[in-house]
Amino acid sequence: MKKVAVVCATGIATSTMVRMRVEEYLNERGIKAQFTQHRVGEMSADRIDVDLIVTTTGMPPEFAKVVPVVNGVPFLTGIGEDAVLKHIEEILTTPLEKAE
Repeated sequence: MKKVAVVCATGIATSTMVRMRVEEYLNERGIKAQFTQHRVGEMSADRIDVDLIVTTTGMPPEFAKVVPVVNGVPFLTGIGEDAVLKHIEEILTTPLEKAE
């Protein structure tokens, strides 16, 4: 099962809305994912244990070095939401290449 962290400024309202939309989309496609919600300030790139971060706020650049980070603002505006959902699906269903 994939792990998805949904991050916003407070870890409550906005992340709940985004989580519900992404969870619904993945469920419709039979993709199993476990969700957690966080405030950006409580995250640490060196202790991250998720397959994807969807965020509606700025994330420090070190996170993108260890896990895919997707901009979740389209879930708030409705502009580009379908493209972001497809991108999330692609990230969660594409096998990672192993380093040799």
